[in-house]
Amino acid sequence: MRDSLFLAWRYTCYHRLTTVVLITAISLITFLPAALQVIVENGATHFRSRAAQTPLLLGSKGSSLDLVLSSLYFEQTEPDILTMAQVERLEKQQLATVIPLHARFEAREAPIVGTTIDYFDLRQFELAAGRKWNILGECVVGANAAKRLGISVGSKIPVSGENVFTLQDAPLRLHVVGVLAPKEQPDDDAIFVNLKTAWLIEGVGHGHATGAEHGSPQAAEYTDVTWENRIHFHFHGDESKYPVTGIIAVPKGPHRKKAETLLLGQYFSPDETVQIVRPGEVMDAMLAKILMVRSYLIAIVSVVSLVTLCTLALVVVLSIRLRRQEIATMTKMGCSRFMVASVLSGQLVIILAVSAAVATILTLITSAYGPELVRMLIL
Repeated sequence: MRDSLFLAWRYTCYHRLTTVVLITAISLITFLPAALQVIVENGATHFRSRAAQTPLLLGSKGSSLDLVLSSLYFEQTEPDILTMAQVERLEKQQLATVIPLHARFEAREAPIVGTTIDYFDLRQFELAAGRKWNILGECVVGANAAKRLGISVGSKIPVSGENVFTLQDAPLRLHVVGVLAPKEQPDDDAIFVNLKTAWLIEGVGHGHATGAEHGSPQAAEYTDVTWENRIHFHFHGDESKYPVTGIIAVPKGPHRKKAETLLLGQYFSPDETVQIVRPGEVMDAMLAKILMVRSYLIAIVSVVSLVTLCTLALVVVLSIRLRRQEIATMTKMGCSRFMVASVLSGQLVIILAVSAAVATILTLITSAYGPELVRMLIL
């Protein structure tokens, strides 16, 4: 048997191209379904873990998925705008910790998220450097954003309310006062400011010398908020009409389930302009569709794999027919039928064993780096 395997090994080494093609084909048809399964499972885990941290989410009526993606992943889906009146409405009920979000603008493709310090507690942020914001114009930057933008504590980030990043005549320059520790979440790629800073970018407020008339040379707007000029920044209009893009509600108190039920029941009226959703349920509905698509893809891959295996079987049969003279030579040399069959089957065993090993290694690599791959595709 050892002699048969040796001859089979030497044959596969001699016909390198044929061997490599067969190993590649068999490895891929084995690896692809497993890789698809691993990636989908990692994606589902990522989506569910993020949604599980957010009990309730409020936004304007419309697509609940768009609301969840814009509020949890800061996707630029142009969500309908709520107002601070809805935040005040929730706060008066004292049923939940209310965390408003304003996520409409970007700086060099990094989303700028206006929120409150309660958001830091909800996501359990830790600072790798610096501190949290204290005044207008200060920001805390996610780990990935800081690395990609090449900024650190003390840097300044010019931003514009037009969703573009400009280096000249920027309406506002954010002062970086903190950098977050990595969380492997969308927060790593975001820039966090307080709500009033987000409203400055929105154009609701501005700062200029006290007493100067609007439009006069003395009323040139400040582009930096400092400790000295912060008192010169002001906002126009009724604060209850200031914009937010979403509201996170975290039920509080000893009866959180009851508080959650009460909150859900208040937004079911047909005349209600606000919707309230459980992000976990929205994500489960989306994942159900993804899993259905995955089943179709696996079915398609299975059919392709079957066709490929049939083709490989045909190649093997034709190869044996083409090797009639070689088999005849082996017989004349005294090899028994069992010996000839052992050599031929040994070649298949070697090819299948190497293919299985390659497919297993690729699957293990995909499993190890699957979470990072999912984050690259999603975030």
